[in-house]
Amino acid sequence: MSPFDPLAFSYALHIAIAHLAARRFELAIEWADSTLHDQPRLVSAMRVKIAANSHLGHLDEARAELSRMLAIDPKLTIAGFREYAHFAAPEVLELLVTGLRLAGLPEK
Repeated sequence: MSPFDPLAFSYALHIAIAHLAARRFELAIEWADSTLHDQPRLVSAMRVKIAANSHLGHLDEARAELSRMLAIDPKLTIAGFREYAHFAAPEVLELLVTGLRLAGLPEK
């Protein structure tokens, strides 16, 4: 990964998702934070960070990030996210949905 690559944030996001899938939640948060450093309004990185924090029991952090995410995408719900992310691997989708639900994202 080159620090000059304009798409470096995308690689960091995919690494964050891989760590989430492997249940390495601390590393998922680190890589999501790296992504958000370069792209602070990237909702997909926020979702990973919320889910990872929720699975670690860090609900205050998860809810704070959820608040930032909803400021960008106020109509997001669990149902809407499931529809949007239908292509995701089922086990990753469930980790994300469970984490978002624990943080307080509305169902509908």
